[in-house]
Amino acid sequence: MRKTVYGNTSLTHFDACVIGSGAGGGPMAYVLAANGLKVLVLEAGPCHLDFIDDPAQQPIARFSNDELKTDRRKFIETNDTLEPRTWRTSPGDGDRIDALTGNVQALPKTVGGGCLHADLKMPRFDPVDFQLGTTLTVPNASFADWPIQYTELEPFYAWGERLLGVQGRRGANPFEGPRSTDYPIPPGTASYGSTVVGRGLAQLGYTMFPYPTAVNSIPYDGRPACVNCGFCSGYPCPTNAKGSTAVTMLRKALLSGNCQLHAETRVVKLVTNATKTAITSVSAIDPSGTPVSFTADRYVLAASPIEDARLLFLSDPAGLGNSSGMVGRNLMFHYQTIALGIFEERVHGYRGRTVDSGFADFRGVPNDPNRPLGGIVEISGGGLPLQEAAFYARILNQLRAGRWDGPMFKSLMRQSPGRDRVMILVVQAEDAPQATNRIDLDPAIVDLDGLPVARCTYNNHAFEVDAGKFYEPKLMDILQAAGARYTAIAPRDAVPQSQHIMGTLRSGTSATTSVTDKDGKFWDIGNLFASDGSLFPTSSGYNPTMTIVTLALRVAAAMINPTSPSSVIT
Repeated sequence: MRKTVYGNTSLTHFDACVIGSGAGGGPMAYVLAANGLKVLVLEAGPCHLDFIDDPAQQPIARFSNDELKTDRRKFIETNDTLEPRTWRTSPGDGDRIDALTGNVQALPKTVGGGCLHADLKMPRFDPVDFQLGTTLTVPNASFADWPIQYTELEPFYAWGERLLGVQGRRGANPFEGPRSTDYPIPPGTASYGSTVVGRGLAQLGYTMFPYPTAVNSIPYDGRPACVNCGFCSGYPCPTNAKGSTAVTMLRKALLSGNCQLHAETRVVKLVTNATKTAITSVSAIDPSGTPVSFTADRYVLAASPIEDARLLFLSDPAGLGNSSGMVGRNLMFHYQTIALGIFEERVHGYRGRTVDSGFADFRGVPNDPNRPLGGIVEISGGGLPLQEAAFYARILNQLRAGRWDGPMFKSLMRQSPGRDRVMILVVQAEDAPQATNRIDLDPAIVDLDGLPVARCTYNNHAFEVDAGKFYEPKLMDILQAAGARYTAIAPRDAVPQSQHIMGTLRSGTSATTSVTDKDGKFWDIGNLFASDGSLFPTSSGYNPTMTIVTLALRVAAAMINPTSPSSVIT
């Protein structure tokens, strides 16, 4: 029988129950367990990291550089037939847009969560990103200052970088905020494709820098250096060179003797006392399909902003902890603008880490129409071989009216304009928070357990749409300056698939305008916390994972020492 319980299996009483094991759950489990608390982690997905709780060896991953297994057969992805989500742009669409039901911003359900398949780009947010409620006035948007500022989070950023093993170079990004430490790992070598794009950037006066990434450029913390296999984005690392929270923080929690992990255990309800001011237990479904119950002194939501909000609505139709009416609201995704350049020469963009370089010149300045708030720009290459082949097959089928053209297909694969000769620029742009962008329960669609699925009501604001249009020609100028023969802006999907999911349980300073306080504690429920991207009041223009990890570390530290969270940092 497969193993589903990990860590200290003899534990029966728990100080904290953490729901989710990814970027928010792993750091939480680590800090609590390291400080002697007994921690229960409940994860809906399976564990594909054998020996994650074995001190004698590093975890052995059930992964490989296999496009069929990971990309086509969805080895770690959520099955959107059994566990769909629904989508609409506004209530005017009706209950949902049926054609878009299915994969709506789905993250992997597995021990390690989305952290496992991400390429772990880890830039920090800028100091101003925590103050956009004060610095911006945007009609029909709900920008708000964060209840905690960069200066207080900075030592937690540094702590998280040490625990994960983030490579980078202090000062290389001219726009970065103050740092108390350098990165713990030096940056790896930039790919040839990045250096080609870098020529265009330099010609136009922009500054390329090594992208902060939780990927080992040298052996670190008992894990090997990256071999630059090219399978970072969307693929878990088969060697553990990527410092996902699963193989760093969660593993340390399990090895402490103070943590117990239950995989394939789906939490379906938070049970409360009569006044709904405290959680008394969680109801779940175990790997055999049997209903089970778990108890702890405190409970932490770390299952992703969408699933956190869904669980609160499954627990109470009005939304548990929802006296503010803010549960599920201010859902944010990064508004991605993607530019492609096809070069005459082979730039080999698929070799090495998916993203090793970037630039922040397009992050912008609040209220400056000449530099609107956009986001950091990632420099990456083309797709992998099967992705490339599927694209050509689809295009040829359309051009040849369904008649297969084998010689043309072979010619395209040999020339490889979509993989070996392409470089891509991706802007991770600020997404304006809107109270109307929200998560609730679909009134008719259910999952494999017969429970209502999450429904996303979401439409972009002119704030990010206008910024995207502003930077589109500048992206193409860069690629042309770098020598690209053809450039284009990629069309956007009807449902955004950034997999950067933020908001829904906004943190703040008032119980009337937010769901939690600055320490992630629910205003309405004394023993319930959140420790993932759901806490974000705004989205920034940087990849969110480093800030999710940082917030989770601080929320956990505040649970240990509410008066001085920073004293918990080791």
